Amino acid sequence: MSDAPQVSHAALGDRIAGAVLAILALGAWWHSHTFVTGFMQPVGPGVFPRLVSLPLGVLSLYLIARPGINQRWPQKVALCRQLGLLLLLGCYAVVLEPLGFVPSTLVATVLLMRLFGAQWRQALPYGVLLGLALFALFEFALGIPLPDMPGGSG
Repeated sequence: MSDAPQVSHAALGDRIAGAVLAILALGAWWHSHTFVTGFMQPVGPGVFPRLVSLPLGVLSLYLIARPGINQRWPQKVALCRQLGLLLLLGCYAVVLEPLGFVPSTLVATVLLMRLFGAQWRQALPYGVLLGLALFALFEFALGIPLPDMPGGSG
């Protein structure tokens, strides 16, 4: 009989998720330094990704160090949904600057709602509403400049 501790599938899954989230946090922190800040602007667009990446990095390290809270491995449907979510968020990050915030966010929110089971008649109006609310929040309430649509006023 071996005295080596056995790693459960749940612990392995938590560690994989923690490693992926740690890489994501480091990537967000690094990429946030590439955003251009206007002259005499107190808060630039890179502050928000940095504020998100700090707790994300800490929580990802916690998942790596103390796995096993969730003791069941996700089924195939849940794994496919999680991979779809990662793919959607990766594509959103890629098209955000070329297409602008509003169209990218509208498409991403609608597809995200569809991914989690919403019907098209639910996802379209609420996706548009959420996208426009996020635009208003960042642009007007928080004063964080967002990428404009191609051909938009810049």
